[in-house]
Amino acid sequence: MNLASWGNYPKNKSKIFEFDKCSTLKWIVESNMDLIAYGNGRSYGDSALSRNTIRGKHHNFFLNFDQSSGLLHVRAGVVLSEILDIFVPKGWFLSITPGTKLITVGGAIASDVHGKNHHLNGCFSEYVK
Repeated sequence: MNLASWGNYPKNKSKIFEFDKCSTLKWIVESNMDLIAYGNGRSYGDSALSRNTIRGKHHNFFLNFDQSSGLLHVRAGVVLSEILDIFVPKGWFLSITPGTKLITVGGAIASDVHGKNHHLNGCFSEYVK
């Protein structure tokens, strides 16, 4: 399958791996070289392109939310816009929001994105447990 990132260049021929449980993911990682995770395809350039790709977008599950602390537990495939759509009406907002809300949580962590408040609040990784 041909994959591309946000700029649609370069396009890269990649073998796509899907998984439904941790044991399958472990087997994929142990059995293949040059793997990279691919979420919503919003990375700049070729940072999420490889000849072997693990697709993570389908792992977009909300697992738990602690109303008192604001701690949200999600899978890596959740897109920031999905979090905002649910939690902004409840009075919550992400501490760090990059220029696009169309990236996955996994991509935000992998790229350690920052927002316009970087000089005050730092990067996304500073809010991940």
